[in-house]
Parts: sequence; C-alpha cells; structure tokens
Amino acid sequence: MDIFKLNKLLLNSLEGKFIIFGAGYKGGIGKSVLSLGLAKEFNIPYITNDQGSAISGNVNFYDNTYLTYDFKSDEKLKEAKVVIIDLAGCFVLDKTILRLIKKSNLIILPTGENPYLDHTGCLITASNLFELNNNLLFVTTGVEEDKLKDTIFSFNRVKSKYPDFEKLKVFGLSKCNEIIHDSIAKKRSYIRTYLSLDEEKKAKYKPFIKDWSKIIKEINNRIETF
Repeated sequence: MDIFKLNKLLLNSLEGKFIIFGAGYKGGIGKSVLSLGLAKEFNIPYITNDQGSAISGNVNFYDNTYLTYDFKSDEKLKEAKVVIIDLAGCFVLDKTILRLIKKSNLIILPTGENPYLDHTGCLITASNLFELNNNLLFVTTGVEEDKLKDTIFSFNRVKSKYPDFEKLKVFGLSKCNEIIHDSIAKKRSYIRTYLSLDEEKKAKYKPFIKDWSKIIKEINNRIETF
C-alpha cells in the first residue's frame, strides 16, 4: 500500500476518538517516556513512526503499537475510544501530520531542565501549534526531584512572555530511570512497577509516582468530558 493510502487509512481509523498527540521539537526531552507510559497506563493504542527508538520503537514492550509506515487497523483500534500518537521528527510537517494535530484533543509538550534550549524551544513549538490547536499541556521531565519545583518556576517565567499560554497548565515529572527501565523490561505500567516495589523503594520513588498520578488524573478528566 502506498503512503497516501496508508495516511488515509490512519486518518479514517481515528474518526470519533479522543486523540492525544505527544509533540516535541527535539529528541531526549521525554516525549516517548510520557507517550508510551500513558499508552500502557490507559491500555490504549500507541501510534508511532519510530521503530528504532530505544523506548518507542520497542514494539515488543507494548503489543498495541501501530506503525504509521506499515499501518494496519484491527479490532483493538476500532473499539478504542482513546489513542496516543508519538511521531519522531513530527515538525518536518506534512499535510497528514497537520491534520493529526488539528484533530487532536490534547497535545502534550514535554520540556527538560535547560531554560534556554529546552524551555524556549518548547514554547516556540507551542507557538507554532497554537493556531492549529490550543489544547496544550506542558510537562517538565527528566529533572531530579529536588530541582523540579525550581525548574517549573523557571519554565513559567519564560512562559509568561507568551500571553496565549498564561493560563495553560504545567505539570512536572521527576526523574526516575529505575521505574521506567524496569517497566520496559517487565512490560508493565509505571504504577504497576511502583506497586511491586518493597516499602523502602516505594518511599524513595514516591515523588515520581505522585507526579505521574497527577498527570494521569488530569488526562483522565479531559477524556471523561470528551
């Protein structure tokens, strides 16, 4: 099947669904950590164009993965009310990606710790998207727990220069590679991995799971009002 037919099949398969779009202007900012983590947590279809990524490309980790360049629909996708899309290099924009962005009910924009490269880059990306779709949610990722509050403050200070974003929410997800890597290795959600830990490790990783639970709750609230 040629790319035009694949794109048409993809777009048609998403009609009537709540679409979450993980957007990122560069790699290494936590887009796939968030997107694939949400897919696993909500048990929803995960659509990606990146089979080679260390996390998003690990198709064996998540059975409900659909590749855009070899797209096939099935009963899981047809019955799903919610899907998540995670496209590497997604801002080399083509008409299909523009249509996906416009159709999305929520666009998640992760940002790292650096106030210049990460924060400004994220907000420039958001500015490029805002006229197409203003359903934006910012998440700071990959930051040590003791630095997270200051990082969010720094991000909000940069964000204040963009009047359109003044009231948009910012969430933080503290760094916790052990839970993420263990979840991938054992093919389970971040919350399930956390619950399997002993009490000492639960206490250690409680900040991460509190952050993650807040993000889950926010997204679930938006899905329920769809």
